[in-house]
Amino acid sequence: MKHYFNTNKVLTLTAVAISSITIFFACKKEDKEGADEQQDVQVMGVAQKEAEINAIYEDALEVTLETSASDNGLDGSSRKAPTGTEPQARFCPSMEISYLPADLETWPKTIRIDFLTGCTDQFNRTRKGAILVSLNKPIFLQGAEAIITFEDYYVNDIKVEGTQTVQSLFPGYAYNVSAGKLTFPGGKVMEYSGSRTITLKEGAETPLVLMDDVYELSGNATVKDSLVTAQVVTTEKLIRKLNCAYIDKGILTITANGQVATLDYGNGECDNKAMLTLKDKSKEITLPR
Repeated sequence: MKHYFNTNKVLTLTAVAISSITIFFACKKEDKEGADEQQDVQVMGVAQKEAEINAIYEDALEVTLETSASDNGLDGSSRKAPTGTEPQARFCPSMEISYLPADLETWPKTIRIDFLTGCTDQFNRTRKGAILVSLNKPIFLQGAEAIITFEDYYVNDIKVEGTQTVQSLFPGYAYNVSAGKLTFPGGKVMEYSGSRTITLKEGAETPLVLMDDVYELSGNATVKDSLVTAQVVTTEKLIRKLNCAYIDKGILTITANGQVATLDYGNGECDNKAMLTLKDKSKEITLPR
């Protein structure tokens, strides 16, 4: 009888030990799965913000180009803004544009593009504050350089900082952003640096019209928040038609936390959708205004 109970005691202790080991490894697996899931959420989040940040700096470039191409003669090549002939027709009726010096012969020149206390355009994009541009020669001339900075500048309540340097490669451009910083409503801060090359693919045959232009974009960037640093590379060139508010084709690859995500802008249809994919997860995102 004593031997019987001792055997059962051993079996009981063994079962308890096995059960404890099983629970331990199950908990470890759940912890790892939870950590992996959290990392995936972080990577997906920074990838989505990257699309928003890119749109903001692309918009600053567009405002600069169109302002420099208006009827005041600073374009140097007779290119015109959209129907309405003034940048105000597209961006903001109340925006103020000033040039220093104001004559057409003296370079370099400083352009101040001031959206004042705020104005919303036809795409529901709200800008306020000022973009400052230092320009060494008319922007559409080969070798022109524009240095863009921001003064209390916001797009859709996102504060924009940094220096954006644009080189004219007419009929295209190259630009880089240094010390980029975006402060979102609620206080979230994203740091950004990167470069892009923009090549005119369609529209060169109509130099007096901007809005039929189609551009091809490629480049790389680093995006950072308090948790994640992501590297972004263009794997299929992005397509941007100036008569559409959004990039409508091309793929970016985003690498962060050892994970690789892709952002697919679609097949060329003008809409505000893109597909974000990480491993077995896919999410349709709405591109920012």
